[in-house]
Amino acid sequence: MSSDKEQTIPFLPTRLNRESSVYGGLSVSEFMLAAAMGFILGAVLGLLCCFALGFDFWLLIPSLAMLFCILSVVIGKVIIARLKRGKPEAYLNRMIEVKLDGILGGDRFISRQGTWSIRRVKK
Repeated sequence: MSSDKEQTIPFLPTRLNRESSVYGGLSVSEFMLAAAMGFILGAVLGLLCCFALGFDFWLLIPSLAMLFCILSVVIGKVIIARLKRGKPEAYLNRMIEVKLDGILGGDRFISRQGTWSIRRVKK
């Protein structure tokens, strides 16, 4: 039989807690966000085209929704990869949360105007 020391991992791998990459460097939440935004935009544009061209063209709604969904994921992976490059792991998620908090007028985050300095105080 092996001892407890041999069965436990002495370290926690950093990649264990990361959100896994699904497509082109996008995590599941980023992929779903890009796909949902594209789908909604395409559905709205399809609905507007349907009203403009007549209701005989109702198939424009689902086809434009799926087309924009695919395009937003393909184009969005490049844009999100540029935003994430060289930043900490959850930087993009926190940036989105801070922007939404500011737009919605919430007080979830502490905001401070000015500069931070690190220096020693003379005694």
